[in-house]
Amino acid sequence: MAFSFSNLETLEKNNRIDALSRKARNRRDKESRAAIEALGRIGTGEAVRALLKLSQSNDIAIWEPADAALSRLENPLAVPALLHALLEEGGKPAPLLKGLGLIATPEALEGLYKALEDPRLAPEALAVLKRRKDPKTVEALEGLLERQLQTQAEAGPVKYLLRSNSLCREIISALGGMGSTSALMALHRFLRNHPQAPARLRVLAARELCLQGEAGCQALAGYIGEQLDDPQRVQLLVQCLPQEGLTQALYENLNGKPADALAQALVAALSQMDESRWPDIVDLLERLDRDAARSALLLWFVQSKAASREAGYMLARHGDTNPVLVKRLVDMVHLEDQPVRKKAGDLLHDLYVDKLIGEEGVQLVKALLDEEGRATDYSYIGPEL
Repeated sequence: MAFSFSNLETLEKNNRIDALSRKARNRRDKESRAAIEALGRIGTGEAVRALLKLSQSNDIAIWEPADAALSRLENPLAVPALLHALLEEGGKPAPLLKGLGLIATPEALEGLYKALEDPRLAPEALAVLKRRKDPKTVEALEGLLERQLQTQAEAGPVKYLLRSNSLCREIISALGGMGSTSALMALHRFLRNHPQAPARLRVLAARELCLQGEAGCQALAGYIGEQLDDPQRVQLLVQCLPQEGLTQALYENLNGKPADALAQALVAALSQMDESRWPDIVDLLERLDRDAARSALLLWFVQSKAASREAGYMLARHGDTNPVLVKRLVDMVHLEDQPVRKKAGDLLHDLYVDKLIGEEGVQLVKALLDEEGRATDYSYIGPEL
């Protein structure tokens, strides 16, 4: 056996591609896998072509190590053969692109960029390139994103659009993971230039910006703050919460009319977004600390018939809305159907227990209790007006 290994080392040292290939193809030869690995270490064009043939074998014991060897190439001489196999012959994308990714030459990098332009190769090329952070790679990924969005705009089959959306998500996540200034700017440009892009992609880009720290939060806050009456931008803000850096960046210079415009947009968002987002929206409204924000929220609270407990608590904490809130809750118990009566009565009781309102309002309603002492409904017992 010692002689055998020594012979294999000699074949590798002397670049005996044919002899190594014969060993590699013979699965009965105990050195078959070692011969394949030797071809990978040689890594010349001839060695790559030999590995490509082995990669096409029907025998997993041969094609699997051949693919592994192709994905670990480091010899720059392998690049022309890899590119020809990839772009001209349609070889297996994954090992060939991984091999290119390990070869630090301009030719290898250009090959990866070119692969991004081929729909068949783009997902695997992206998986290799997302480990890089240089501006040219960012530019290439941004170009791929633009092409995918253009294709979507041209309305292809549903199956293709789903696949295209998936690739777009991968690109946006890759840009976020790069953590570079150029990647941050690419995400910002995407939001600015593609207001009609699918909402899921825009939310993902906004969240990736928030993950970039202060610079990302500042960029997103700037984008949202440019047009506070734009429901899409305000919804992006809400979808990124809780995010203190973003909120602070947005509120730093917010006062007067801009703050009132944001308040109106946030209240509108309460009707447009899932109720799981309501606590975050109410928190933003309270932090604005504007009369207009509380007035708009009070109007929504009454129209929605006490839909949000968080809104009720916020309104109770402020002297300008507290008495009006209590009156409206009592009116709901007096005039509305059972589900609303129950909700309003419970809220009145809880606000009183938490010492946010006095006993005046609570004295005007009576709880109807079940056998276990739990309130099932409320009735109005005050004077008829």
